[in-house]
Amino acid sequence: MFKTLLNKKPVRRTRPVVDHSRIFPKEKVALVAGLHWVPLTKGERSKLFSAARAEDEHSYCITPDGTQIGFFSSNPGGHGKGRGALVSLALLLGQNYSHGGEEIFAFHVDTRRSCVVVLRDGQPVPGFDVIGNTEVVSERISTFLQLTDPGSVRRVGAVDLLGNVEEIDWDLVLDEVTAKVRLKKIPDIRKMLVLLAASAVVFVVGFGAVTYKLARDKKLADEQARIASDPNIVYENKIDVDLAAVTGIGQISLQRMLGGLKQIPLQIKGWRLSKVECTPALCNASWIRSYGNFAEFGHALPPSAMGQPQYDVFSPDDLTSAQLVTQHRLDNAAAVAPPPPKLTRAALPLRSTVSSKFFSTLQDLSMMDIKVKVEPAQLFAGQGDINQLVRPVVNAVWAIEGPLWTMEDIVLEDYVAIDSITVELDTDKTVAPIEKTRYKLSGKYYAKGKDF
Repeated sequence: MFKTLLNKKPVRRTRPVVDHSRIFPKEKVALVAGLHWVPLTKGERSKLFSAARAEDEHSYCITPDGTQIGFFSSNPGGHGKGRGALVSLALLLGQNYSHGGEEIFAFHVDTRRSCVVVLRDGQPVPGFDVIGNTEVVSERISTFLQLTDPGSVRRVGAVDLLGNVEEIDWDLVLDEVTAKVRLKKIPDIRKMLVLLAASAVVFVVGFGAVTYKLARDKKLADEQARIASDPNIVYENKIDVDLAAVTGIGQISLQRMLGGLKQIPLQIKGWRLSKVECTPALCNASWIRSYGNFAEFGHALPPSAMGQPQYDVFSPDDLTSAQLVTQHRLDNAAAVAPPPPKLTRAALPLRSTVSSKFFSTLQDLSMMDIKVKVEPAQLFAGQGDINQLVRPVVNAVWAIEGPLWTMEDIVLEDYVAIDSITVELDTDKTVAPIEKTRYKLSGKYYAKGKDF
């Protein structure tokens, strides 16, 4: 066997026939379209070269990210930087003219030939680097647009091929022709017959991988579009987090805020309480000076005070009119109060139940010199048509204003939240008449927008 191989005369290869059908000059540059693009993985270049030479391919180029290799049948005039060197149109467009995303470049080369190049993120898409007659190019364009979202594709070139498009600025396309976009000669790899079978398998698998990736990308894009257009998916991703963030729920929260109010005295060392505003977190108290000084006031603060008082706006040359603001915790340090409840969607009542319970409570309160107000319900944690949602939640603003002594009669359900309690005292008198002091209580109620 070895003797036969040694005595066998070498076969002289003939110069490859130039495939001029895929070459066209543009401003002293020889552009090549219709390259055969296949995936390129680490360590597989030699096998792909062997397979390509077996298919009479003699030139190649590689994408900048090294993931694809493009083959061409021959290179007239040799390889290098001279006038005979060829340049890949797809790589040149990706280097100098791509904006990213999906792009179609299609134009007429001459009266007989047209060309289409599709890029995805600046990289050529296998099977969509084509030069031929107008019918072939139009079919490739139509096929690609069926595999993607046509509205997101940038279209550059001929209007009759693509519709509404941008015109190609060849000065920008040909701005810089580097070695990265030029075709190179495939090296002569020995033992080609041994590696040919394995290379062919890699070639087929690679082409199948590209086809699979295109189908997978299309499926992923369709799923993302479906999620973006489905209001229920968007709503469900947000509603539970927003519900958990609501504070000041129910009667327990009301009692904690009232407890915070009761811990604040009406007078401290010549300073009179003028206003208190409580939230589910703390109470802010404003003080007006009748007599006394800052130090005496600071030393006599009640245990509920959080830190030292803050100076409110006052004239520096009239310290007698100074005002102070203090912050107070809600819970008595000696008492262990149960934590306020949390809103859960399943436990919320229907809007009709709110009308029969909470609204009835407000109507009863209005009989005792109490003003009540409830605004129309709106979709909570979202926007749009409530009828499109399967499990919507609504909320509405409510407010109560009345004498301070009536606050103990208010009972709130666990779907009612308090935003604030405000009490303003009559500061024109030495001692504010508590029986005439009024409060403002405001918050929101939450309910199911429909039965679920």
